[in-house]
Amino acid sequence: MAAMAAIVAGLCLGHPSRAQDLKLYAFSSGALTLGKGALVNNAPMEPAIQVPVGFYLIRHPKGNVLFDTGNNDRIITDPGYWGAAFTAMKPVNTPDVAIDAQLKKIGLTPDDIAYVVPSHLHLDHGGNVGKFPKSTIVVQKTEIQNAFWPEPGTGGPYMIGDVMPLRSANTDNPNAVKMIQLDGDLDLFGDGTLIVKRWVAHTPGSQMMTVRLKNTGLTILTGDNVYFRENVEKNVPPSISLAYSPTGFFTAFEWIRMMMATQNANFFTAHDPDAFKAMKKAPEFYD
Repeated sequence: MAAMAAIVAGLCLGHPSRAQDLKLYAFSSGALTLGKGALVNNAPMEPAIQVPVGFYLIRHPKGNVLFDTGNNDRIITDPGYWGAAFTAMKPVNTPDVAIDAQLKKIGLTPDDIAYVVPSHLHLDHGGNVGKFPKSTIVVQKTEIQNAFWPEPGTGGPYMIGDVMPLRSANTDNPNAVKMIQLDGDLDLFGDGTLIVKRWVAHTPGSQMMTVRLKNTGLTILTGDNVYFRENVEKNVPPSISLAYSPTGFFTAFEWIRMMMATQNANFFTAHDPDAFKAMKKAPEFYD
């Protein structure tokens, strides 16, 4: 019953959107090397595979929106910033994967981003969240809380240095930057084209985002609520070690399949090597 309620709620993506000239760009923050079993339940750990670290930008007439921020650029010059995680995951850390270099492909800088929407604040998704002082950060309140003071067993993938730039110390206002702390969904521009959807699964404050494109149609950006397309298409569970709410993953899969069946939707993940390889990369775009 709970799963069905989630699906029904998901069908209500806001009022019908007006035709907009949106463009959706895919970028790379490099890659990680790990066993597939680290992400997918019962998958092999050997041989290790290289998975992308993707993030997305949407050009909207009212402002540019960034979904996820990739690995912190600091590891390009200071691999020790990640500590043991750098050795364990062997991230690509060449200068070309820096977020400034990636955004430059479409003529943008961090100062040109109106909203930054991190799917969650783990080191490979919220790594550069502090590089956007002129943007509004849109995050679930439970996620920002867990990044600073994680629930037992959930703290490992957060880098406190990534999120510290968001905190204004010793002031009445704790935010150093503009921030919308959510406890639910948000129609970002009020036109139904970009909807942030709270979906607790991978972390206490996981969120996805729907992008309604004129020609491509409804596209769902999943963050780590979906690692591989097979998770959704074959209902393959994630690694339980990375599942804050295992049932949240399955309701997300179910909802995405419903969107595919009823609205001809598609979904983009951050870490599926085959899917990301086949995707258009900036400066190419989806519209």
